[in-house]
Amino acid sequence: MRTIKPVRTAALSLLARQPYTARRLALKLSEKGYPQQEIEGVIEWCVGQKYLDDAAWALRAAERKAAKGWDRRKIASYLRFYGISRDDITDALKALETDEYE
Repeated sequence: MRTIKPVRTAALSLLARQPYTARRLALKLSEKGYPQQEIEGVIEWCVGQKYLDDAAWALRAAERKAAKGWDRRKIASYLRFYGISRDDITDALKALETDEYE
C-alpha cells in the first residue's frame, strides 16, 4: 500500500508546472493510478496549504477569456468544465463586471 507522500509529491510536481483546479488535479492524479482516497486527502491538504484555490483560478481564467472577447455564458461554461462551483463562477463573473465599470 502506498503512503500519501508519493501522491503529495506528484501533486506538487503538477502544481509547480501550472495552476490546476481541484477537480482537474484529482483527475490527473487518478490517471497516474493513485487511489481515490489518497487523492482526496492530498487535495484537501493542497487547499489547506493554499496551493489550490478554485476561486482564484476561476477569476484569472475568467479575466483571460473576457480579454479574448468571450461572453459571460461561454466563460461560465468553461469554468463549469473545469469543476468550478456555481458560487465561484458567480463571483468571478461579478468581478468582471466590477472591473469593467471602474
